[in-house]
Amino acid sequence: MEIEIFTLCDFAQDNNSKLTVVGTFDSIHSKQFPFVQQSFSVACRLRFSEKETGGHAMRLRFTDSNGDELIKPIEGQMSIAKPRNGQYSAVNLVFNFNQVKFEKAGRYSFELYIDDEWTSGLPLFINQVS
Repeated sequence: MEIEIFTLCDFAQDNNSKLTVVGTFDSIHSKQFPFVQQSFSVACRLRFSEKETGGHAMRLRFTDSNGDELIKPIEGQMSIAKPRNGQYSAVNLVFNFNQVKFEKAGRYSFELYIDDEWTSGLPLFINQVS
């Protein structure tokens, strides 16, 4: 399995296997804490080889700098079909978040697990500005 895209963005959508990603970022700025971020998305495009056909578990964790979860992990199952072209199948994952409350500035992380193995991490820096 290869990760083609794993990013934070303002908006993401999967439309008939076409992944739309708008406004990628890794930082959010706020003058006061706590504050609520109205919305954002995590977009991911995974590519599986023919030998990886079948079921796979997926989990996305969202943690603060202490490793504490901000929300309950998002978990699901993926069924990877045999590739039409004989080589690879691509899967788009889109996670939309609304009304996320941040108590303090710091480093936050998204962690992607496939089949209970850590696959990749994605930092989100919450910065206080004056």
